[in-house]
Amino acid sequence: MRRLTVIVGAALALAGALPLLTGLAAEPAVGREVEVPLLVGKFAFSPPRISVAAGDRVTFRIRSRDVTHGFAVEGTAIEATVLPGREVRVTVPAERAGKIRYRCSVICGPLHPFMVGEIVVRPNLWPLWAGALTLGMGLVASAGVTHSAARADLLGWRPLRSLLTRRPFQFALIAPNLFAFTLIVLAGVVGTATGAANFATIFVWLAWWGLLILLLIPLGGRLWCAMCPIPAPGEWLARGTLVEHRERSVGLGLPWPKPLQNLWPAFGGLFLLVLFGLVITTRPLVTALLLAGFAAVALVAHLVFERRVFCRYLCPVGGLIGVYSMAAPLELRAGDLEVCRRCRGKACFRGGAAYPCPTFQFPGGGLSRNTYCLLCTECLKACPYDNLALRLRPFGADLHVTRGRRADEAWVALLLLGTALAHSLIKLGPWGWIKSWANFEGGVEFVLYTALFSGAVLAGLPALHLLGAWLSRTLAGAPRVPLGRLFVEHAYAVIPLSLGAWMAFTLAVVLPNLSYIPRVVSDPFGWGWDLFGTRATTWTWMPLGALPWAQLALLCVGLWGSVRAARRIVAQTLGDGAAARRGLVPLAALLVAITWGFVALYFG
Repeated sequence: MRRLTVIVGAALALAGALPLLTGLAAEPAVGREVEVPLLVGKFAFSPPRISVAAGDRVTFRIRSRDVTHGFAVEGTAIEATVLPGREVRVTVPAERAGKIRYRCSVICGPLHPFMVGEIVVRPNLWPLWAGALTLGMGLVASAGVTHSAARADLLGWRPLRSLLTRRPFQFALIAPNLFAFTLIVLAGVVGTATGAANFATIFVWLAWWGLLILLLIPLGGRLWCAMCPIPAPGEWLARGTLVEHRERSVGLGLPWPKPLQNLWPAFGGLFLLVLFGLVITTRPLVTALLLAGFAAVALVAHLVFERRVFCRYLCPVGGLIGVYSMAAPLELRAGDLEVCRRCRGKACFRGGAAYPCPTFQFPGGGLSRNTYCLLCTECLKACPYDNLALRLRPFGADLHVTRGRRADEAWVALLLLGTALAHSLIKLGPWGWIKSWANFEGGVEFVLYTALFSGAVLAGLPALHLLGAWLSRTLAGAPRVPLGRLFVEHAYAVIPLSLGAWMAFTLAVVLPNLSYIPRVVSDPFGWGWDLFGTRATTWTWMPLGALPWAQLALLCVGLWGSVRAARRIVAQTLGDGAAARRGLVPLAALLVAITWGFVALYFG
């Protein structure tokens, strides 16, 4: 039966891929000449979206409503400058079914990076083809394809072990990031208010965010936390040293309140960050004040409370990274648990020759998932038996660990999935009105936007997830399993898809705006400098034709990981065998439907 399911799933995947490849290889059709008057204004095109047939040639008659704008078609060399009071004619061939995006290519204000329009080219079968492909992959995943559970210990390479156990190493990671952090805050305060020309917004929301989401989290889990500069000043002040090991001499060292020993504070902060996301990512001053506020909270928390309670309980970015790190292929764990059981000193947890674990983790006992391990390597320095291992392991291994699944983590996972879809609609979609509402341009409009955003993210998606859990329990014939437990445990299955969705969204934000990074390196404050001769760097737009396919690949991989995790989780909660297979159907269907929603958004 398992082999048959694999064969059926592979056949469906092939059936989805064949029309997809056929569409790519088809010769362009010959269609009509279509003329479209297009008004350009801050920060939208009007009309924002048009629909034509494959083979048509679309000629835009473009006029600006206010300032100078640009018109550039992704994946082509078509680009023009639109001056106020002058009409520009640009012809775009709509050769194949799908979606063609165009965007403003001249910096025109804070929302310029998200000023896009769309040509939907009929017959638009791309979502159906991609949906068939992803459904086939989901069925293959649900068939129980397994991979090796072998884990390779990187610390077996002595030079790496020696490097990680040297105390100056972490300082060497943090110091350059602290310099960049200081420059970011300074640029946000005294630099230009135009986000696309300011070091603060470009380096935080393009360079750092792109690196974090596309590389550090998927491959390294909480690797960023090992080099984050925000908690460092508080630690250095409390210890009275930058590098050497000394006992804490400054601060109260109070315990963190027990009712708040969870991710709910980080959840609240994360929700506010994504709610005000458009304002934060486009306003240099807001970005600077946000980072300075994080640093102030971290400093006060470290001087008042014990260890790194800011990183453990308060940091919203830490909450995001912690949940996603469960899917990463890197883990820091005890080498031999029996050695840990015999150890009386428990120096990795309590401290001694090194500092105690800053997030209260004990590798020999409670550390079974990546969620709260900062990879700070203090346990490596503390263990007298060299009993720590830094392992490469299969992706998503922590999602199968039953111990420690919690409601706060489940809600963070659902929040991240919902906001990935919401931000794709708001920032990547062509609809100017919702960008205006999210931009805090009017009080009433922002209240309506808050209600829509909150309703979708905090009520709509969780309600669908709860319905899926109830259907799983019903189909599996397990009425005694608490519904609340299923809601929490099944939420862990969405983590790979959620991470894939954020990667797809981030790729679509970063790639079209890469040229701004070398620009602000030469002119960090937007004052007209050209320190390194890169201020006039431009982006050719040519590679962006492959962007939707990269997004599709990320979503497919995320769906594959989520359905595979769902199979294990459903078996753990509802029992193995036929009951578990029946219980998997609603959860897998929900995951496929959400993936199809993303694909439809990106492909038209």
